[in-house]
Amino acid sequence: MPLVAKKVGADPAVFSNPFISTFCDATGLIIYFSIATAVLGL
Repeated sequence: MPLVAKKVGADPAVFSNPFISTFCDATGLIIYFSIATAVLGL
């Protein structure tokens, strides 16, 4: 993403922030539900 932002002329930090946040949130949810499934035995 930062390389694409550089070519467009935008600030790479501002451009990639939503993508990083989404990735972290999605990863956290996957880990959470994996642990919940293992504990509940579903």
